[in-house]
Formats: sequence, C-alpha cells, structure tokens
Amino acid sequence: MPVFYYGSGTAKERFQHFLDNPPEAIAVDVETISLKERMPIGFAIAFSPDEAFYFQVHPEAPRELELLKPLLFNPKVCKIAHNMLFDMGVLPMIPYLAGFDRNNIFDTNVAARLLGREETALPILANEVGMIITSAKDMLVGKKTMLDLDPMEVAEHCQMDAKATFALYLKYMPKILEQFGEYFRVEMNVIPILIDLSLRGLDIDQRARAELEAKLEDEVEFYRRQLEEYGIEKPGSAQQVGYMLGKRGNFLPMTRSKRQLSTDKSNLGFLDDPMAAAVLGWRTKSKLLSTYISPLKGEERFYTEYYLDTVVGRLNSRNRNIQNIPGPNKKTGDLGCRYIFLPDNGCFTTGDYAKEHMYILAQVSQDRDLLKVLYDPDPEKNDVHMLTARKMNISRTIAKIVNYAIPYGGTADTISENGKIRDKRLCQKLLDDWFRAYPGAADWIMNAQRVGVKEGWALPTLFGRRIHIPEEFTRWGALNTSRMNNKAVNYPILGSDGEIMKRAIILCQRRGLGPPVMATSVHDSLSFDGDVELPIDGLEHIPGYRIPFEVKKTITWE
Repeated sequence: MPVFYYGSGTAKERFQHFLDNPPEAIAVDVETISLKERMPIGFAIAFSPDEAFYFQVHPEAPRELELLKPLLFNPKVCKIAHNMLFDMGVLPMIPYLAGFDRNNIFDTNVAARLLGREETALPILANEVGMIITSAKDMLVGKKTMLDLDPMEVAEHCQMDAKATFALYLKYMPKILEQFGEYFRVEMNVIPILIDLSLRGLDIDQRARAELEAKLEDEVEFYRRQLEEYGIEKPGSAQQVGYMLGKRGNFLPMTRSKRQLSTDKSNLGFLDDPMAAAVLGWRTKSKLLSTYISPLKGEERFYTEYYLDTVVGRLNSRNRNIQNIPGPNKKTGDLGCRYIFLPDNGCFTTGDYAKEHMYILAQVSQDRDLLKVLYDPDPEKNDVHMLTARKMNISRTIAKIVNYAIPYGGTADTISENGKIRDKRLCQKLLDDWFRAYPGAADWIMNAQRVGVKEGWALPTLFGRRIHIPEEFTRWGALNTSRMNNKAVNYPILGSDGEIMKRAIILCQRRGLGPPVMATSVHDSLSFDGDVELPIDGLEHIPGYRIPFEVKKTITWE
C-alpha cells in the first residue's frame, strides 16, 4: 500500500512497533479533495511531533488499512485532531476504517478556544510549538483541488499537520486537564453526536418542495417586475439599488469603503419607500429559492453540517445552514419552508427552551422581579414581556424587542434596528427605562462590562468558563469599549446557552434518543423523529435550576 514514513527510524520496524505496542495517543489528519468535495485522498497518523506515517487512499483504499485497527479502533488510544468534527466526519468514508473508536478523543482546536486563543487555525497555532506549516488555501493557489497537487506534496503537508497537532496536544493537555477537566469531556462527548446528526438528514417531500418552488418563483418574478417599474434592472446590484433609492430622496449611509451607498437589510428596513420593501422581498425570496429550495430538487434528504461556534461554543450549522430555513410565522400566517421536511416515523417531537436567555439573565443576576415573573406558576402572570410593558408603559411588542436585546448586550442601535425605530434618543430611553425597571439585572450587566473591559475576560458561564474578550479599536485607533461591553454581556449568556444545549444533546443520547431518533437542532430547540417521550425534568434542570422545555408534536417539521 502507498505509505510514506516521516521519522528517524526504519518505516517497517516502526510501523510494526506501534501496532504491537499501541501508544497512549495518536494525532490524525485527513486530506480531502477539497472542503466542498469531502472525499478522502489520504490521511496521516503522528505518534509524536517528530514521527508520522501518511497513507494514500486515492484512487483506491488498500485492504491493508485493516492493520490500523489496533490503533484507531482501540478505546485506550486517544485520537487527537485539530477540528475533530471534520476529520472524524470524513475518516469513516475510507473503506475498512468505519466504526473506529470515537470515545477517547482530544480536539486541539477546542482546547485552544477554551484556553483563550483568538485565532485557532492550525498554521497560526503551530507557531506556539516552533513549527511552520502551510495552509491548504495557500497550497492551492492557482489550483482547484488537492488532486491537482503532487501526491508527495499532499503527503508532506498532511503529516506536518498531524505532527503539529500532536505537539499542540502535548502543550495544551496538562492545562486542559487542570482547568477544564469535566468541561472538556462534555465538549468531546458531544462531537460524535453532532457528526451523526449531520449524516442523518431529513426526508424531503418533493411534491411540497416543487409547489413551494413554483410559489417562490412567482414571488421573485413579482418583485422583479415591480423593481423594473422603478427603474432597477438588476435587483442584485447594490450599486444600482443604492443609486435609485438615493435618487428618490432616501438617505442611506455610505459603505465602509465609501464607494457606494449601503443597502444592507438594517438600512433598507428603515425606509418608508415601497421600492426598499420590494428590494428586501426580492432578496429574501430569491435567496431562499436559490440556496435551499431549488437545489433540493431530486434529492431524497436534506443535509447540513453541525459545528461548534469558535468563540462561545454554541451549536451552529453550515453548508446549507438549517437555522436560515424559516418556520411558520404566527403573526403573518406564512407557513415558512420547514413543512417540506417529513418525519420517517409519523411525526416530529420538538422541545424548545422557551425564553432561555431571559432565564439565564434572571439567574445570574438574581433580579427579583425577573425571577418572580418567570417562575410564577400562574400562566397568566408569568409573561415577562407584559411585565416589561407595564413597567415601561410601552406595547408588549416593543417590550419583547427590548427584553431580547438585553441578553445580547444590546445597545440603542440594536433596539433601533430590531424595532425599526428611527429615533435613537427614544431607543436610548427604552434602554435606560429597562435598567431602572430591573435594577438587579442592570447591576449585573454593568459589572460584567467593567470586568470584561478591565480584565479582557467575560464573567463565568453557568459551568464556569470565562471567555476571552480581545481588545478592539475604532478606525481612529481608540479602544472600542462599546463592542467590548457588548461581548462582556452576551458571552456569559450565549456561552451558557451553548453549554445547556450540549448537555441536553448528551442527556438525550444516553437515554437512547440520539441520532437517528434525534433529527435536528435549531437555536434552542431539538427535534426528534417519531412520537417520543423526552426526559423533560432532566432537560429542564441541566443548569441546576429550571428552564422550561416546551414540547410539541407535529406531522411536518416546524
């Protein structure tokens, strides 16, 4: 089999040595055709920062790979990777390697994030251990895929990545065990579940998809004709849209480059001009059509790739971000798009952490009024948005916008954008009134901002993690305390949110409800395939206090 050895010994003797004497840890790095075409072409196993083997598996994987089972299938051997979700997600695609052990793993990317590294790309972190490696992006300059490179160049790159990963493991592992022992184990335990969730997919109702596609095509054409009447021939051209809106007397700020008017959603949403509304309508419908609905034609299942946010560790998805697929809108009556996805076993059981961020803020701040209303057993009295509306003498709709802005470190600008309120002074007044309405929460927020800016670290999350807040500067070189204040508030809350969701996923897995029963996750919700009984009490008390987990059952995904 095509094997390349990088070390000071004899290849055959060293290979047999490691098979006969499995080490405590190995570092694995997999090379694929490209990030989009994830077909493995080879992988490296490093046994130290100075010794590695590279195994070429393209165009055909040799049967001799079964010899690696004492290493990859052994639960006593720790498997190290930098971005475990990627490497362990594609490694099973190599014949003879499916079913390798995933319980004893160490992700140096996650470790770097927990230890406060701002940049966690391997070529950057490798400098910490005195190693210089080239990124795949730099290697592919003028090339399309890794297959366009010399196989020896690919092998050299892969084994260096594996060695650097092993070196980072040796550096990070003692600190991780000391500072984040159990916390890190949770991070590692959720990774195999997310890989399985990514591979599970959702069944597509092609008839419903086709009908939705036709409906969206009609809507896109409607907006296109409307904009054509306004003199816009290319609604996708920001320059043309900005010029025509400006010509109609609308004020729009310039982009950062100062080359044209800014026509992003936040700016167009403020304009009382039907042209602006038509542009937003065209963008929304055409994006949904081209990115999600049309590409699914002929496909049996919808797939996305789940991953952990590199800063706060929340669950996200990419490569068809499932979080961008709208569900039903109760206010407008719009059905959204999720109904085209069907369960395999009759119905979906979906649980959602209702108002999770408000509960977290109430608990960490111990604000008396927030705790009282959120935990009032009378369903007619535990509406936190109505309480805010009464306290501030505003509508419940505006109160809800303000309430949800606060845990994200919201400012007057945030409230202005989300509430479509032009008067910034009014938005600032809403913010000030909220702080007066909930003094306990206000004290916690102000303290979080003081600590975050002063120390460069946010206050602890529910499970004790402090997230690094890097210094930021304005274009004039001044310290951007506004953005740092924002992160000082939302990092502990969003980080806590991610911690709860990861523990909820693990809890369900241990109760036999992991993938394929677990079907998908969006924001603070989990959906399961079939009429499933969930461990609601356990899910609601993960942080040590109760956060309601509301459950519903539907015949399509909502």
